Amino acid sequence: MQEKIINAKSLVKNFSNGNRIQTIINKLDLEIYANDFTVIMGPSGAGKSTLMYLLSGMDKATSGSITFNNKDICKMDNDELAIFRRKNCGFVFQQIYLLDKMSLMDNVLISGLLVANNKKEIVRKAKELFKKVNIPEITYKKNMNQVSGGECQRAGIVRAAINNPAVIFADEPTGALNSENSNAVLDVLTELNNDGQSIIMVTHDKKSALRGNRIIYLKDGKISGELILNKYKGNYNERNEKLDNFLKEMGW
Repeated sequence: MQEKIINAKSLVKNFSNGNRIQTIINKLDLEIYANDFTVIMGPSGAGKSTLMYLLSGMDKATSGSITFNNKDICKMDNDELAIFRRKNCGFVFQQIYLLDKMSLMDNVLISGLLVANNKKEIVRKAKELFKKVNIPEITYKKNMNQVSGGECQRAGIVRAAINNPAVIFADEPTGALNSENSNAVLDVLTELNNDGQSIIMVTHDKKSALRGNRIIYLKDGKISGELILNKYKGNYNERNEKLDNFLKEMGW
């Protein structure tokens, strides 16, 4: 039986728009399991990114509960959430939030040193991760504006993974990349998942979604359906047919 990392119950997120209350997440229940590559899909405005922000503690729910590693993050204040996220969450966004006047390595070290004081060990792990994402030393010593977008995004994954987070949250991580760089980023996320890293990824891209072993379809703030696949092993055609049929059922 898989270990449950996140358990959201009766989750609601409302936004106020003048005199009108808009419900983005509507009484949603969701369990996230260790070692899964969970993909969240759905039409624009379905609440995909909002759900990811709630599950990671980046935003607070209007009501309901979220248990993350046996802690109710809905009861934490902002300072407690910041500390919790540093230790338990890694983030990869479509926009690459690296400091452009610092090297790729230094961007990673900053994140690592926020959690641990052993710089030697952080440097060792960072080098190991850079090797895994195929970024050589000559490149990770360069600044963000001296390397390609794909290299920056892969460095962002290294930063997300440096503190051994319980979950890496990825919000449209390939949205701003060409097909070659997109594949490289997806390959890195897949390898991390195969090594045991739990991942939650929001995407509109079917090719990206094929890397997941669990596809959740969100519509009007609720889960409309779910598709379970085996771990990705390059079996594109078989997975593509299953995902196509699922998305048609969901009205994609």
